[in-house]
Amino acid sequence: MGLQIEQLKNRAKEYAKAYHEKEVKRGVHKGEMEKILRQADWLMEQKFCFCDRWDMEPCSTVYEVSPFSWDACPNGDPEWIYMLNRQEYLKKMLMAYWYTGQERYVEGMKQYILDWVRQNPKETFGSLMTRTIDTGIRCASWTPLLLHLLAMERIKEEELFEILESMEQQFLYLYQSYVPKYRQSNWGVLQTTSILQNAAWFGECFCLEEMKQIAEWAKDELLDQLESQIYGDGSHWEQSMMYHIEVLNSVTTMLVFRKRAGVVTPKRAEEILYGMYDYVMHAAGPDHLQIAQGDSDVTDIRDVMTRGAMLFEESAFKYAGYEEPDLESIWCFGMEQKEQYLKLKSKQPEILNGLYTESGNFYYRSGWEIDSNYTYLHNGPLGSSHGHSELTNICNYYKGKAFLTDSGRYSYIEGELRNRLKSPEAHNVSVIKGCPMGVPDGSWSYAYFADSLNNYCKTIEGIHYAEMPYVMQNKQKEPAYCCRRILIFPEGIWLLSDDLRMAGTQESTMYFHLAPEVIVKEQKEREVLLENEDVRLILGAEYPLEQRQEILSRIYNENEEHTVFQAKTNWENEGVCTAWMHPENAELKDTVIIQAEGKQVATSVVAKEVWISGELSYVVIMRTHENYRGRKVFLYQNCGFYGKVVILKKTEEGFEPSEVDKGISGSVPGDYD
Repeated sequence: MGLQIEQLKNRAKEYAKAYHEKEVKRGVHKGEMEKILRQADWLMEQKFCFCDRWDMEPCSTVYEVSPFSWDACPNGDPEWIYMLNRQEYLKKMLMAYWYTGQERYVEGMKQYILDWVRQNPKETFGSLMTRTIDTGIRCASWTPLLLHLLAMERIKEEELFEILESMEQQFLYLYQSYVPKYRQSNWGVLQTTSILQNAAWFGECFCLEEMKQIAEWAKDELLDQLESQIYGDGSHWEQSMMYHIEVLNSVTTMLVFRKRAGVVTPKRAEEILYGMYDYVMHAAGPDHLQIAQGDSDVTDIRDVMTRGAMLFEESAFKYAGYEEPDLESIWCFGMEQKEQYLKLKSKQPEILNGLYTESGNFYYRSGWEIDSNYTYLHNGPLGSSHGHSELTNICNYYKGKAFLTDSGRYSYIEGELRNRLKSPEAHNVSVIKGCPMGVPDGSWSYAYFADSLNNYCKTIEGIHYAEMPYVMQNKQKEPAYCCRRILIFPEGIWLLSDDLRMAGTQESTMYFHLAPEVIVKEQKEREVLLENEDVRLILGAEYPLEQRQEILSRIYNENEEHTVFQAKTNWENEGVCTAWMHPENAELKDTVIIQAEGKQVATSVVAKEVWISGELSYVVIMRTHENYRGRKVFLYQNCGFYGKVVILKKTEEGFEPSEVDKGISGSVPGDYD
């Protein structure tokens, strides 16, 4: 064993050469080291704050744990216990040592690890301190810390053996406790990646007979997990960007550690990982923030894309990342990759929109610049317990500013607020009273959830069209149907039309959740003027808009007020609810469409004239029903056309029809009398 330890020390010293203390002293982004030192000092006083960018359940409040205990829960949220036991925060103490040269930081870091090991023997596994997901994260957090302690000769052999013995017992516990559902869950990935990255470095020093078998199992299982969890389009099936990125980060870290250890990772894992990075790039808003889809926070993704660019040397990923790597990325990849990153040219992505049909997530943008328009649409499977009732949900930016937003998650604690933030009413959707698309009945479950149907998308001359249907039923098993049709114009105009169908007299409500920065400048009965900083947008609806204040959460454990508008209407058997958003220089007006035979006004259509800067620019026609009687041709003024969704574009010669959805484009010849 002595020989293996010496070899490990030499390997650790080679590993540590890639991580320069001067880089920590310099800092990368203003305030990084100041924040790290502050947190390291708190840790020396047994004070904890979980506020790193990708902490899954952050808590910005600083709590002192005295007397110290690994099952402390100062805020009443068990997630705090889990965060405490993951020990991801300990690297700050190592960085503080590098920055200041003060031995107390590195000794404090080591004592936290040893105390955990001594307070949590294998007989206690299965407690709140040793959930399988947290065990995986904790052991992954230890990997670089142990390597640096070895390289600096700041750990005794008996201390190292004590930690490694605990680690292999934890891995045996993960192996024996593994259940089939983990293959489909982020929990599974966070366990197998931890085993693989530690086996690559410490495998020769593990004494447990089963460790080689466990490592082989983890390698095979990880590939199965990735194939099972990641759709072919690169999106994670759990329908939460937060957990998509958590899986992405853990696999990336594992790949880097195994490469540094000289261990080859299957190419297929890298292929899947590339698709996941591409998805994050397209999903982020023009301000680089992720949408709070499902159980997610609103988080800057540039550090993630920086690591993607470092891993794949991808210019488009660097465009979506930082000009210079952040400290977290350097901590993961080392100085050599930093230098390569600085040499890598940044290139705007070639593909503008991200259309992810398998997961039902659609991202449209007018450009990649920070002042671009952006639209997020969702209509897809629930995924997992992290999914919310948000079928047909829309979030948008105009000129780089957020207007319609998601309500977030706030907390996993059981209660009314948790259920409400998961409910349809917390999203930008239509809800039929008594027949919601989803009924949460606890923090992690639903009493009912609707079935999304196939979506349809098409783009013509910069105009995007999306059709998102789903079916549902009420408590009496009576069926209902909803289909949202959305048109997005390059000028920053959104037209939404919800086709709702259910037998009997019904009441439905359209919800519009505004970003907290948005203020209401003017309000009329059916239109409101909204403003975010110096950017203005009009929200309008066919029915009166009612205003109220609600709670949303952009970060776990934090909430704030925001404005919500709702438009209610009543209908018999079927109803069409229409709304729009557009700049001040635009206006939407009702118009009349004629069915050619008999000059009869066409029914079951939504027809709008779109005026921009005082000029008629487009006419929009959306049919809600099949036209099965009489002539099928429609007329607007002297222009004939056919299709479920048609846009007539104004030209010098008149109107030019463009079929958008399942129809025939171009003028229709013949006698319209």
